Amino acid sequence: MVEHVNRIDVGFVPEAAVSGAVLLQSEYSAYLIFNAMKPVPGSDRFEDAGRAICEFVGCTITKFGYPNDEAWFAIPRTNGLSYDVCEVTNSEWGQEITALNRHGFPSTPDFSQRHFLILFHDSSFECLANEMRPELTTEPITAILARLSERIASE
Repeated sequence: MVEHVNRIDVGFVPEAAVSGAVLLQSEYSAYLIFNAMKPVPGSDRFEDAGRAICEFVGCTITKFGYPNDEAWFAIPRTNGLSYDVCEVTNSEWGQEITALNRHGFPSTPDFSQRHFLILFHDSSFECLANEMRPELTTEPITAILARLSERIASE
C-alpha cells in the first residue's frame, strides 16, 4: 500500500509566520505546543487562536526539526500541503519500527498506532502514537510548560 497524508480538522492550524513550536517529551508522553490560527467562518482567512497544545497519547517515537516549508516539495507525500495538522496512512515509518522490533521480538504485532505529521514554517513534527488530543489556550508559554511538567512528573 502507498503512504498517504490526510489533513485532520482539529479547528486550528499552525501559524504560518512564527509557529514557535516547542516539544516536551518523556518516555511515556509527548506534548507539542505552538502558535495557532483558526479559520474565520465564511471566508478563506485565519485569525489568531492562541496556543495549541497537542498531547500525543501512547507516543512511542518522534521526529522534530528539519524539513522546513522550503524543503517539503522534495517529499512526495507532503505535496500540496501547507501549515497543517495531518495523519499519514499506510505509514512506512510505522512499518519500519515494527520490522525493527521483530528482530528482538518476533511476535511483535503489525503496526497499529497512528502516524501524525504537523507542518510548520521552520520545522516539521512527526510521531507515532495511539491518539492526539488537541486543545487551544491563551495561557502564557511559561504557564503551559509548568502545567505540563507537573503532568509528566506525576506519570
